[in-house]
Amino acid sequence: MLQKAYGDKPLVRLYDKGVPALKNVVGLPFCDIGFAVQGEHLIVVATEDNLLKGAAAQAVQCANIRFGFAETQSLI
Repeated sequence: MLQKAYGDKPLVRLYDKGVPALKNVVGLPFCDIGFAVQGEHLIVVATEDNLLKGAAAQAVQCANIRFGFAETQSLI
């Protein structure tokens, strides 16, 4: 399900097993998504650097899309 939704998104990194750690996204424009199963519960965890992805990088990504540049231009 996650692969279908986010597999083609260049700034989303999916974990096949386990949950992502914040240290892996600090200073980077990525959102890492992973999951774990505990009994009958599915736990989905997403990590992002809110200072980068939450503000400045998000503005650059939106401008890139708006003006027809590659979504990752100047980000990675």
